[in-house]
Amino acid sequence: MKKKSFIVIGIFLILLIIFGIITSYVDGGRVTTGHEPKYCIKVVNNNRNKVTYWGLGYKVIRYVGVSPKEPYESNIGVKMGSWIMKYELPESNVIEIEYEGQMINITDIKDIETIENILVNSKYDNRICDGINSYKIVLNNDVYYIKESCKEIQKGDKQATISTEDLELINNIISNKINKEKDEDEHYFYGKIIEATNEYIIVEPNKEEEVRKSSDKISIGIEKYNDVVYMVGTNVKITYDGTIMESYPAKVKAKKIEMKSAENFEILFYDKSPMESYKILDKAETNKYDYTIYGYNGSVNIRIDNKEYSLKKALLENKITMEEIITKANQDEKDGKIKADMYKDGGSKEYHYDNYTIIKCHTLDGNRDVYIGNKDLKLTDVI
Repeated sequence: MKKKSFIVIGIFLILLIIFGIITSYVDGGRVTTGHEPKYCIKVVNNNRNKVTYWGLGYKVIRYVGVSPKEPYESNIGVKMGSWIMKYELPESNVIEIEYEGQMINITDIKDIETIENILVNSKYDNRICDGINSYKIVLNNDVYYIKESCKEIQKGDKQATISTEDLELINNIISNKINKEKDEDEHYFYGKIIEATNEYIIVEPNKEEEVRKSSDKISIGIEKYNDVVYMVGTNVKITYDGTIMESYPAKVKAKKIEMKSAENFEILFYDKSPMESYKILDKAETNKYDYTIYGYNGSVNIRIDNKEYSLKKALLENKITMEEIITKANQDEKDGKIKADMYKDGGSKEYHYDNYTIIKCHTLDGNRDVYIGNKDLKLTDVI
């Protein structure tokens, strides 16, 4: 009797194993071709952001936001394996990348894991590469610098080699993100404010702008932007929803109003050594900046459209923004016009021109102040 029971149990186990193999094969094919597994028990976690499919000896994990209609092998966020398989998404919900003077936030699950795998799994040692930092990546509060010129990743005082393939992967992610943001901002034009009230501004589009074919004057309501003082003569970029109302002036609904300076401007530094540091613009004087701008060992003016202003006057009257000045400095570095040095304190950077230096602080303790001084000025001189 016992012998028959063992035989029955043995046959049952064999059939169970065979069934498990068959269902695993079938569900594996379904997942690979973008379908939900069929022979599984579906369990959703308490946060409702993770689905686990329990099969006979196997399981599939899919995170919400990753479509089950996509092949799991090419789609990060879906994994299939044994019951003991563990799969968690990257800790970070966003990766910050500072690229050519602009901040880019990577939020796509696949892109985050791709970048994290490259950065975290690289082998770091004490080799030093003197190449220029191409861009900075902040991941889970860790700061990495990519040096494209010598294909290195720098983390603190250690570096690792990055392959051409991995470098292209990161660059493609950045490029795709930038292009997507450009597509979202497809409808925009540049112009100059010719009339300003508390309720609206009227902008004259630049001559080369396509929107000028509809009207040489565009009226924009500023209800959402009434905490900003717009002045006649200020250059702006207007991003709108694509609709132009036929009136005179024509009207558009703005999605974004950005101050924009003239295309060409030049910092003019007048060396007055040994003058100490002084405040060009204290952050308490304006709500435009959450940091203070200092002069050091000289006075700072700026030339815009062949007119010279003190930097303070130009900033307060919206003729230029500090962000535009730093963006130009980053571009000058990229074009090889100037030399720049970045510190391992969180990202502070020195921009060395022929007769002056701009220092943009970006320390881990939150210092974001800007210093403009003579050509020999260093970060260690000011903080």
